[in-house]
Amino acid sequence: MSSPISLLPQMPREIKDRALRSPSSARPTFALYTLGCKVNQYDSHQIARMLVAQGFKRVEFRETADLYVIDTCTVTAQADRKSRQAASRAHRKNPDAVVAITGCAATKDAAQFERAAPGALVLSNAEKFELPGRAIERLRSIEQWAQSYAELREQTGSEPVPSPTRERAVLKIQDGCNHKCSYCIIPKVRGESVVKTTEQLMREAREFVLEGARELVVTGVSMGDFAEKGGDNERINALLRAVSTIEGLERVRTSSLDPADVDEDWLQAVAKTPGVMPHIHLALQSGSRGVLRRMRRRYSPEMYLKWAVRWREIEPLAGLTTDVIVGFPGETEEEWQETMELCRAAKFSAIHVFPYSPRENTFAAEHLPELGGLVNPQVQQRRVHELIALGDELAAEFAAKFIGQENEILVEGRGESWVEGLTPAYMKARVEVGDRKFEKGDLLRFQVSEWKDDQFHGLAIQLEAAPAI
Repeated sequence: MSSPISLLPQMPREIKDRALRSPSSARPTFALYTLGCKVNQYDSHQIARMLVAQGFKRVEFRETADLYVIDTCTVTAQADRKSRQAASRAHRKNPDAVVAITGCAATKDAAQFERAAPGALVLSNAEKFELPGRAIERLRSIEQWAQSYAELREQTGSEPVPSPTRERAVLKIQDGCNHKCSYCIIPKVRGESVVKTTEQLMREAREFVLEGARELVVTGVSMGDFAEKGGDNERINALLRAVSTIEGLERVRTSSLDPADVDEDWLQAVAKTPGVMPHIHLALQSGSRGVLRRMRRRYSPEMYLKWAVRWREIEPLAGLTTDVIVGFPGETEEEWQETMELCRAAKFSAIHVFPYSPRENTFAAEHLPELGGLVNPQVQQRRVHELIALGDELAAEFAAKFIGQENEILVEGRGESWVEGLTPAYMKARVEVGDRKFEKGDLLRFQVSEWKDDQFHGLAIQLEAAPAI
């Protein structure tokens, strides 16, 4: 998962000019690597803002930096492995740098990073926002670095150097989780559910837009907790409507909602609120009643399919994406076929496939025999391939509805003669633009010509980027 863009407010022109005239070698640098969910993206975003406000310059993770920040994930064994690999890569790139590791993998097992990055600064989720200060303390122990940093602060008057973006920002409305899914370590590493106030969120949203973001993603670990206790989703619906009216904001997206928390009003709010993108993500995990029961999920296959079908009725051209865990303990062939059938019936636009791996300190890992034991690895791998193939088939069927039609992307990347980004329905697209110049964050209309290699291909319609409001 790519790391988010750092955002900083603008400053007086004379201070900015003075800062930018300072020797580039004097500016400390940091690189950021984020794994996992959109909540981690939000947290990383805030860390980046704090570091830039202290005078740091952000560089790519593949470059040499004074400080490497790795925001880790532990949702699967593969996520743990990728987190360790990122730490090792940073340490090899610059053995003299400070490698600062935080996030869920660091919270669950800090010791796993000792070999990957000896001497790394490892902080739990509870300490995450102490990272900039503690990393700077560590860096100040390096004499040459401390001298350069002191010179920078004298030259810039301790003012921030802005790092604007015109793409997206993540608005975290909630963190933590009170649910006890048997496979999930997240409640133990992120703690109990906490919810922000609407007033606080609107302030944050307006700041992000002033800093240049043209799309906001509303997210949380357990977003349904944002509702009034025992109530419906009106509070989150009202937030979506309010955020969508912020001047200068082009797009709003909503992140995953637990299928047990879905209701008609939420579907209508996402579908009918101007500026809110027509895409929802509902994590299925399994289409089998027996497996869902062993997972301790809060919904049945019938409830899930009810809302999936209803979403398609409301918005036939809207995106519907999901997550599926393959090979959960005790999963029989019959249960697996139930999952495949539900996926076909739901007509997903994309399926994210996760082979089950035991996570320490979870109910499932500690009770494998009574859950039915691990699925044979060869069987699990076969099922993974089957579901990936089905996902490709369903994505192509959904994409066919757009061939020959006009669509739009928010530009997120570019090459010599093309740009790429996501459509409103959360489909990736690559658009040929020739020698016309489009920047990241521009909105671009294009004609869809084909679906190939998991993305749309097409030609730009407009001659220049749509102006920012």
